[in-house]
Amino acid sequence: MFVALVVPTLSGIFSASLFLLARHQVDRVVERAAFAYAGFAIGMSLQYFEPFGFALSRFLSNAIFLASMVVLSTALMARHGRRAPLVAMSAIVVVALTALAWGLIGEPNLTLRVAAASLGFAAVSGLLAYKLWRISGPTLVDRILLGAAVFITAGSVIRPAVIYLLQGGLGTEQLFFQSLYWLSLVLSAVFFLSIIALTLISSASLDTIETLRTEAGTDMLSGALNRRGFEQGAIRLIRKAECQGQPVSLVLADLDHFKQVNDHFGHACGDAAIRKFAECLVEQAGADVLVGRLGGEEFAILASGVAAPAARLMAEGMRVGLSLYALDGMPADRRLTASFGVAQLTPSETLASLVERADQALYAAKAAGRDRVRVSALPEEAREGEEALEPARAGHGH
Repeated sequence: MFVALVVPTLSGIFSASLFLLARHQVDRVVERAAFAYAGFAIGMSLQYFEPFGFALSRFLSNAIFLASMVVLSTALMARHGRRAPLVAMSAIVVVALTALAWGLIGEPNLTLRVAAASLGFAAVSGLLAYKLWRISGPTLVDRILLGAAVFITAGSVIRPAVIYLLQGGLGTEQLFFQSLYWLSLVLSAVFFLSIIALTLISSASLDTIETLRTEAGTDMLSGALNRRGFEQGAIRLIRKAECQGQPVSLVLADLDHFKQVNDHFGHACGDAAIRKFAECLVEQAGADVLVGRLGGEEFAILASGVAAPAARLMAEGMRVGLSLYALDGMPADRRLTASFGVAQLTPSETLASLVERADQALYAAKAAGRDRVRVSALPEEAREGEEALEPARAGHGH
């Protein structure tokens, strides 16, 4: 009875765990795996308790096993955005169940039934293993899942063959559940089900934690990093740039007369302006550049490998690009404008000091009439105060 309950109980526990985890997942991968494990639990239970009689219970048990393996295959393939080869797998299931039915009803034969079930399961898991192997750039999780699929494929073929050769058969019908074949099947099933489930649960849990961490560092309105996320990312970026001897520049950007947008056109239009501003900044900044919303209508852009002159050109592109956007809710002749302050990180300078210098350059841009870029001079070059570089096109205040 203990051996009889091991696989159903284990599968039921894993199924419940996966269902609970699926409630926090936006995709259907974990949910499909949960259904597969529920099927494994039901299938193994039918082997022992035979509620529908011997032949029908055994047939349903193996049919549920094979169907559950197909469902599990769809889940593992869906992790990579791929589809499992359902047509080929369905054909394998039909052939295996046909042979199984013949071994149960047409010409009762234990060896035929074991061969049909084992080879059918091996063919489905082998096809899954092949598809997982073809996926490029596998992670550690992928390698573990591939190894488990290879293990169950090889075991489903080699294990019954070795036992048959050693014993001259697979046992009798009356003592089947006490046979070496059945004991080895249960042990291999426990290993296979445990490895797959624990790997999926660990992977999904890490994905959930990463999603929560990302959401905690993301501004929900603009989609850019929030202040916390930006500061954490900035510290890592600066450390990496210092190790590589790369320059780092910060651009602070602030929408001009944003309060007037809210007052004249409504807060919905103001929210749309924030989103459009963030979209423009991200588009002009390019990849591997941090873009964060520090609060209100103020954003920060931190770029590694970019000196002040290049950062100024980037800011000019953002300024000009923003002026080309038409915003719903505002008159066609009214365009958003923004002011920008640029500062380049100096050796041993802190992030707070860099932000302060970029903020002073931003203030200078506002004081000069807005809709322009100002660059903070490096501290050692500031003998007569911070110098400002005029933008390529003179802006005008509103």
